[in-house]
Amino acid sequence: MQVRADDLADHLQRGVAPLYVVHGDEPLLALEAGDAIRAGARRAGCTEREVLVVESGFKWDGLL
Repeated sequence: MQVRADDLADHLQRGVAPLYVVHGDEPLLALEAGDAIRAGARRAGCTEREVLVVESGFKWDGLL
């Protein structure tokens, strides 16, 4: 599912997904989206956070 920055707050009010991928051409919007997702996850009771940085040789099998 794709959630636009404009719709993210409403989406997070309904609950959080198990995984989010944030991308885009505007760094500030990406940072704000990440902040909103983390705040929504905290409200939902999530206490762990895992950050994956995709680089050359990234093992995609680890996500499955």
